[in-house]
Amino acid sequence: MKITPLLLSLIFSPLLLSCGTETEPVVPPEILRPVRTLEVEPTVTKATREFPAVVGAARSADLSFRVSGIVNEMRLKEGEKVKKGEVIAKLDQTDARIELKSSQASYETARSNFQRGKKLVGPGHISQSDFDKLNAQYATAEAQLAATRQSLNYTVLHASFDGRIARRFVERHEEVTPQTQIVTLQDISTLTIQINVPESIMLRTRKKTQVHSYFVKFDAIAKQRFPLKLKEAATSADEENQTYEVTFTMPRVKGYTILPGMSAVVIIETESSAEDNGAIFHVPASSVLEDMQGRYVYVVEALAESDTRADDDTPTAAETGKRGVGVIQRRAVTTGEIDNRGLLITSGLKQGDHLLTAGMSQAQPEMKVRWNPGTKP
Repeated sequence: MKITPLLLSLIFSPLLLSCGTETEPVVPPEILRPVRTLEVEPTVTKATREFPAVVGAARSADLSFRVSGIVNEMRLKEGEKVKKGEVIAKLDQTDARIELKSSQASYETARSNFQRGKKLVGPGHISQSDFDKLNAQYATAEAQLAATRQSLNYTVLHASFDGRIARRFVERHEEVTPQTQIVTLQDISTLTIQINVPESIMLRTRKKTQVHSYFVKFDAIAKQRFPLKLKEAATSADEENQTYEVTFTMPRVKGYTILPGMSAVVIIETESSAEDNGAIFHVPASSVLEDMQGRYVYVVEALAESDTRADDDTPTAAETGKRGVGVIQRRAVTTGEIDNRGLLITSGLKQGDHLLTAGMSQAQPEMKVRWNPGTKP
């Protein structure tokens, strides 16, 4: 058989191809195991405390006369409303009016003498010293007249603000002296609630991370509580019992007669965040493992930029972050009780950690995984 050039080319072409340069084997890309994580947040704890309390008025004043005398009028009874400036009581004004007339007469005389002397001192008909005496007498009489007028005004007792007559201590025809208590006037349009707080609690009430809610309840009003607003807190302790007085305010409650002097119970609910409770967490109990070294969890951390650049073809850190590539780390933890919120973790975690919640049996430290860092509880 004759071998043609075409046949020779067909025979030797595979041999020629096999003698060429060998190509490097293609390395398949690393397959990352997907994992499920949970971004942990500090547990917010709530504490409730109750304190015995006393109801008070928004404003309260014990009113009295500033002069002595006999009570001639008592216009209001206990419990009656009164407007600011309204007359509450009067003293007998007979003596005050007599004194006012006497002072008025003395004043008129002194004024006439002063005016006459003013005309005479110029021409020299009286000496300057005599004129100065007339001037002093006039000034004294004028002051005395003003004082007696004021004393007459003091025989009338006016309400200093809108309110109610809470107590009445005297009756008509009684003789009273200055500062004798006549009535107690109270403004109960808004009520106050006062409690005494021990110093141990006061030390923890000013943390900015705490949120306080205040309520009041009354034994006679079953299963109801009313919101309060903090008004003020004393900064000086009571010398006898070392407690601090805290005052709240509450509006009038429609349908109920709540009066000053009634007893009540103040409820203070405090929510504390991580800074108050030492950053405690509640996590799924299944995510906590245990071996000879103790209890631990796995957390996923994002890879550093240098760890994601094996060669020129490796994605950048920004691209890796978008894909969610991370590495597993082991964390030793201290646990507490378990409840409906999960297992309590008192140490070993920090806010923002991404806790591995599935596939822990196949997980190992430094293992690269694919994850979604955006998942939160």
